[in-house]
Amino acid sequence: MKQFIAHRGNLTGPEPSFENQIEYLLHAYDTCGAVEVDIQSHNGQLYFGHDDPQESVVTDLIMQDNWFCHAKDLESLGKLLELGAHTFWHQQDTVTLTSRGYIWCYPDVYPIDKRAIWLDFEDKFTDLELVGGWGLCSDRYPMRRPVHSPRPPMSPYTN
Repeated sequence: MKQFIAHRGNLTGPEPSFENQIEYLLHAYDTCGAVEVDIQSHNGQLYFGHDDPQESVVTDLIMQDNWFCHAKDLESLGKLLELGAHTFWHQQDTVTLTSRGYIWCYPDVYPIDKRAIWLDFEDKFTDLELVGGWGLCSDRYPMRRPVHSPRPPMSPYTN
């Protein structure tokens, strides 16, 4: 079974006013069992938030299984690594490795690998079983999205 990862806690589409907020993340985690969360450093402390610091990071939350911590700056990356959190940092890299050896892919890059995590922000995947990797990170839980497209073409990045 493939794992769905709720991007910033989203399950039914982007919701910028709720994304990366603790209660929203917890609801998504309870629903699908995995979240991607943006974390940044501000005045030496870790905060949830994509563009601006929101709520202080709760270490017990991010240390749970299947919390993927997207470090938004190098200071937060260092702090997350020191904590032992499952983290990664990237900009426009084709792929990046997470601190636990998963392959975090850029959108529209779909390597066939048991450790690959594909990103889908265009609702291309209507069935998790079409994912040729470990999981799918998206703003829409596949069971809650309209069915409109078949599997997208595979990238040349295969193993």
